[in-house]
Amino acid sequence: MMNFEQARKNMVDGQIHTNGVIDQRILEAFQTVPRELFVPEHLRNTAFNDEDLRVAEGRYLLEPSVHARLIQALDLKPDSVVLDIGGGSGYGAAILSSIVSTVVVVESEQYLLDHLAEIQDNLDIRNIATFTGDLREGNPDHAPYDSIIINGAIAEVPQAILDQLAPEGRLVCVLKEGGRPIGAGTLFQKAANGTVSSYPLFDAATPYLFGFEPAVSFNF
Repeated sequence: MMNFEQARKNMVDGQIHTNGVIDQRILEAFQTVPRELFVPEHLRNTAFNDEDLRVAEGRYLLEPSVHARLIQALDLKPDSVVLDIGGGSGYGAAILSSIVSTVVVVESEQYLLDHLAEIQDNLDIRNIATFTGDLREGNPDHAPYDSIIINGAIAEVPQAILDQLAPEGRLVCVLKEGGRPIGAGTLFQKAANGTVSSYPLFDAATPYLFGFEPAVSFNF
């Protein structure tokens, strides 16, 4: 039987720390949150591979090094409120829950949130709030957010989601425009006057989050 505790340590030492993640809160979260619980049972022995892992239709556990670097770019504070989009697997929310004040998860599939609720109870996590809704709309009822993370590649960031960032807030995602095979981990930052700037951080071959693929165009 796999030693999951050792596998998590190897994941942190060999994939995350070596890729420039130095925030000790993030390293500790990835080492202690039981990643193996957030995948179907038959995939538990592969949960620590350095690759994106499909856990449901259009839903992935992001490649550990990509995921950790995106979180580090958010520059999270203990009192941060984070919107986690397409986070129905619950893993990203569990990672964030030990670092910030509140994690708001929006997911379009209720069955994923039901599974997340079970894991929350098992791990005694009390600062994750979950809501069903259209992922492209975010969760405006509880905006603004200090930080937003989108769990998968996207062709563009919907304006409705950018509008939910607080002034000086940060959003991270893998931006993969035009159906390109390789995207870029990208940071969007809103200035105090509401202007949004974006900064590419690193290359990533993350699969598209369902509903965020490029629009299909037709030539006549």
